[in-house]
Amino acid sequence: MAEDIRKWDWTTSGQSHAVVAGDSTLRSSWQSIAPASAAGCVSSPPYLNNFDYADATRLELYFWGEVKTWAEMCSTVRAGMVTATTQQSSVVAARSAEDFLAKHKKVADEIKALVANLRDQRLLRPRGKEYDRVVPEYFASMSQVLANLSSALGANSSAVWLVGDSAPYGVYIDTPGIIGRLAREHGFSLEQDVKLRKRGQRWSGNSARHNVELSERLIVLRRE
Repeated sequence: MAEDIRKWDWTTSGQSHAVVAGDSTLRSSWQSIAPASAAGCVSSPPYLNNFDYADATRLELYFWGEVKTWAEMCSTVRAGMVTATTQQSSVVAARSAEDFLAKHKKVADEIKALVANLRDQRLLRPRGKEYDRVVPEYFASMSQVLANLSSALGANSSAVWLVGDSAPYGVYIDTPGIIGRLAREHGFSLEQDVKLRKRGQRWSGNSARHNVELSERLIVLRRE
């Protein structure tokens, strides 16, 4: 993909480009994009479904010699990823994320209620997973990305994100909806929220799994 971008004839189009391999939550990763200069954004952020995106790349990482051990993968690859699994979460990071989100008021209260519910569900189980720590870290990262994106996009530009909802321990998390509400805090309006397909059907035969219907949705944000 990067090579295709580099080979594009940018001189005749009157546009510019930059290929950045960086952390989108950090403002420094966006420095090659002049403020209010981007025409749009198409993205699919990590889904909040306890999927280990670092582990999903393990075969390629080992094959190409990028890492040689699990510990090396965790320190060099997973450490820079948006928290989307309990294997990335920590008590300290979750508390820091909750403090960061407090400025968003109503959205922060919605997230705090989810966290409390998930904590209660975890304590009901002998070896419960720490979904309650993942949620604030995840949405704090989404807020940081939206803040950077808001600075990069020009007025009246659109951002199209593909993302799914989730229901750890049966607690429904409207991830696309919450992202849309966070986006309003950063100067966006939510223009569309379109359900594309059902998801989670492969686990329908698992009696221990929740029965909450999940979907993949397309949200369209406009920079005001």
